[in-house]
Amino acid sequence: MANITVICDREFFQPFDQRVYKEMCSMKKSGHNIEIVTPHKSTEIKEFEGIKAHCIETGGAPGIVALKMIRKALKTDCDLFYCHELDPLLYSIVLKRITRKPIIWDCHEYLVPMKKELQGRLSAILTEIGISICAPRVDHIITVDNRLAKTLSKLGKVTVIPNYPRLSDFSELTSRKKKEKFVVIYVGGLTERRGIKIILKAIHRLKERRNISLRIVGGFYDGELEKWAHQYGSENELDIDWLGWVDYRELAPVIADSDCGLFVNQPGPRYLKGLPTKIFEYMIMGLPVVSATGPLLDSLINGKKLGVTVDSTNPESLSDGIETLMEHSNLQEMGKRAHDTVKKNYCWEAKEDKLLRIIEKLTS
Repeated sequence: MANITVICDREFFQPFDQRVYKEMCSMKKSGHNIEIVTPHKSTEIKEFEGIKAHCIETGGAPGIVALKMIRKALKTDCDLFYCHELDPLLYSIVLKRITRKPIIWDCHEYLVPMKKELQGRLSAILTEIGISICAPRVDHIITVDNRLAKTLSKLGKVTVIPNYPRLSDFSELTSRKKKEKFVVIYVGGLTERRGIKIILKAIHRLKERRNISLRIVGGFYDGELEKWAHQYGSENELDIDWLGWVDYRELAPVIADSDCGLFVNQPGPRYLKGLPTKIFEYMIMGLPVVSATGPLLDSLINGKKLGVTVDSTNPESLSDGIETLMEHSNLQEMGKRAHDTVKKNYCWEAKEDKLLRIIEKLTS
């Protein structure tokens, strides 16, 4: 049994970070003691499912949050630091030098292209430099897919633990009652690169001839895009249910009450090369999916008949894909096949032992 301090790059509670949560649940189930250090709207200590959460207020001068996070982490009596994403990786240089404790770095985003997309070229260059300096100094790197692992393997020992859904967080299937409207759901961040404009335009096209509604779970990062999306939905009477961010532990019934799930990320270095978590969350709840095309996506979805893949850059292609599912003779059977596929091959429980073996090795 080890004492583990988990350090988050961004707010853990709002929106709820489901990967951090799943990993902490696995650690706790294995008997480890967990404390978490996270940015938050206020400085306080929270009790979270038997785990102490040290919350650090995000306001203040540049660098002050980093200093507070490092100081708080140093005060925890831990045997191992578990660092998530970019900022905690940078903190690890200080933590390692002072404590000599082992450090695991969990990288679950394509950080360099993400920074370039959201913050510009300079941010991407600085991120790449920071990773190249700090990552070789940690004891183990964990990431989410083989493509990212191949890049990071140049910097240290890497293990892939995909961000699959936990079976215990998603209830067993029940018969889905036929509703008056066909409900399409999207879960995730709302950006142009993730296809929010394509989704709204596709639904607009379908509304002209189909009884359909759109349910959106997630938040915007761009105020102008948010204003445009709400205005577009209102002007065209798209019947959108804007739910905002939903706690991962409360997501299952929201998905289950829908008819199909959407994944329409746009082509680019960050997207479409792997298998995104959200399609498995749809499928574990018995939803067929309409997905962007991609080598692995095409093989899984079309090969196993779990939905359809479309040109995610084209609203007409997306609306045609949704309509194909609406006309399917037995959508419930397709959804059951999707559920069984995830339960057998793509669930968190099948992979968590990898994480626990790494922790045991580093703390024994």
